[in-house]
Amino acid sequence: MLHAVIAAFAVLTGTTRIEGHVVRYAIAQLDRVRVEPALGGPHVGSTAWLGDIARRDHAVAAINGGYFEAYRPEARKNLIHTMVIDGSMVFKGDVGSVLYFDRDNHASIERIPLRIDGFLDGSDAYPNNWYAYWINRLPEGTSDTITIFTPAWGGATGLSGGPQVQVTNGIVTAIGDGSMRIPPNGYVIYFRGEARVASHFWIGRRAQYVVTRADGSPLGDFADAQEAIGGGPQLLAAGRIIADPAEEGFTDPKVFGDGERSLVGVSRDQSELIMAVTDCGLRECARIMQRLGAFDAMNLDGGASSGLWANGHYVVAPGREINNALLLLK
Repeated sequence: MLHAVIAAFAVLTGTTRIEGHVVRYAIAQLDRVRVEPALGGPHVGSTAWLGDIARRDHAVAAINGGYFEAYRPEARKNLIHTMVIDGSMVFKGDVGSVLYFDRDNHASIERIPLRIDGFLDGSDAYPNNWYAYWINRLPEGTSDTITIFTPAWGGATGLSGGPQVQVTNGIVTAIGDGSMRIPPNGYVIYFRGEARVASHFWIGRRAQYVVTRADGSPLGDFADAQEAIGGGPQLLAAGRIIADPAEEGFTDPKVFGDGERSLVGVSRDQSELIMAVTDCGLRECARIMQRLGAFDAMNLDGGASSGLWANGHYVVAPGREINNALLLLK
């Protein structure tokens, strides 16, 4: 009967009690929805209420995404976890795990530490090799950085200092010290305190970058990711409880303790996506996701960020605006 209800409405919502915890959930058939990560607004770092994000993109269901720098004073709040939208990486994180989908809506969850390697004129030999720490991230204070800004950031970097190197269709087309326009068919490399690397760029040189695993090994299935949203820690891997935030690079005590949490998982046969909000510890959350039918599952942001939206209304209302979410579209 449960599966018949899901088939009729695409998304089933409900409330249950598992191991003494009240659990509010939404379950969708993956062959009836399209999964899409979403930013809070038009650009990376923008924030909005979960319901507004869902309505904006005509979602049938939505849950808040991964952790972000919610208390940063700037209007833009940095993402923390990797995000891919429509096959383009809009942020590279280095903490936690990633839920990603290929073109056939097949889902995977794994920990994927990443790095960014760059080349000039097709060469990876010094001095033509370069690197970046981040994609689309506001710099921290006065610390050194090399950051790539793509069109997902907006029309310009909006940052002073430099140098800033504009790359259009794979060719360096401008170098300056002020805010640089981000071409729709390119990106800008922002340097601060990395003058040696920046000195290897000049107008007319060919420039490119690739994202690889931090250990240099191939990306594997993640290379085919069309949509990806980060979070963590992973709760279930092939049905086995593995919740280990320290192993995934988390240090914030709030991740380790009990509290309201948002959860996402996939059934063993890849037919259902399961989203839930409850108040518990990580291992309890893992068992709850098992009971809801998940074979692989991941923790998302929690506390005031936790929110679940389905069929036009809140199942769980969040306590603040967020800058990333996971949407289900018809």
